[in-house]
Amino acid sequence: MATGCSSTDFNPTAYDYFISREDIQQKPLKKVILATVNISGEPTRSVLRDSVDKVDGLVEDYLKANGMTLAPSHLFDNAWQQALLSYGNFYDPTTGKVDTAGWQRVMAATLESLQSQKDIDAVIFTDLIEHDVQHSPGMKHYARWYGVTREPATEGATSSVPTDFNWTQIIKGASLVVTIYTTEGKPLFSSRGGIDTLHGIDSRKSDKGFVRRKKILSRSNNIDEGIELAFHPLIQMKNYPGKPPVAKKANDVDATQKP
Repeated sequence: MATGCSSTDFNPTAYDYFISREDIQQKPLKKVILATVNISGEPTRSVLRDSVDKVDGLVEDYLKANGMTLAPSHLFDNAWQQALLSYGNFYDPTTGKVDTAGWQRVMAATLESLQSQKDIDAVIFTDLIEHDVQHSPGMKHYARWYGVTREPATEGATSSVPTDFNWTQIIKGASLVVTIYTTEGKPLFSSRGGIDTLHGIDSRKSDKGFVRRKKILSRSNNIDEGIELAFHPLIQMKNYPGKPPVAKKANDVDATQKP
């Protein structure tokens, strides 16, 4: 049984987004393209790979519902593959490390190639990430991160949990990281939205503990909430649980951001 809790109240974990309002006001995002790779340069973790297409499909639906047109993703894929042929792969699967200089060369070449598509206003990266989360030892044992509030999930026929259950255990959660650049490589937006926990309580065992959930990211409404959080305030989220929006200037972005 998977359970969720809507994040309609104030949630201090909502991500401190970056948005270049002036640039977006000067050139609103009308036609965009979804990148077929992660902005981190790393592949999606294996446990989440089967969910990538589902999440990206819901992202596309959300963008279209809010007035954006999507360019075919194969345009990005073709540009990326050509850049890899020119500069080589920057990710070492043996060590799991990304060569930053190599990543920058491939990304710059990809974006430069996309500039030939004059009507593409921006490139959107949608990284699906796995990271540590923790349930609260409080009465309802919520887990809260990146704007969401999630109740404990259970695996098995019953949802009962012993009173002495160790809620301090670190488990894994999934979140969506959204990063947007112009084809000239200028950062326009970045934020994150939580989606769901990847572990539940196994009620079938006498020594109950957390186990990997059989159905990963099975609830579309949780994904939808994560998408809405990750795109706010570029697309205004109804009942946004974070702090009131604070305007940030383009030159406020960290100079070390890539590319």
